[in-house]
Amino acid sequence: MSIENARHAIEAAIHSGDFKGMGVAVFKAINALEERIKHLEEEVERLKRSSK
Repeated sequence: MSIENARHAIEAAIHSGDFKGMGVAVFKAINALEERIKHLEEEVERLKRSSK
């Protein structure tokens, strides 16, 4: 799930009062953010290696 999709899922759960759905959406958002951080860290390492 993309970060943007997770954000929309959280907003939808909040508006509908679906607390279980909100928890699932927050969990998916955290996973999406962790994945994005991992990719950014890999990109930083790749750029460091290529600049040497």
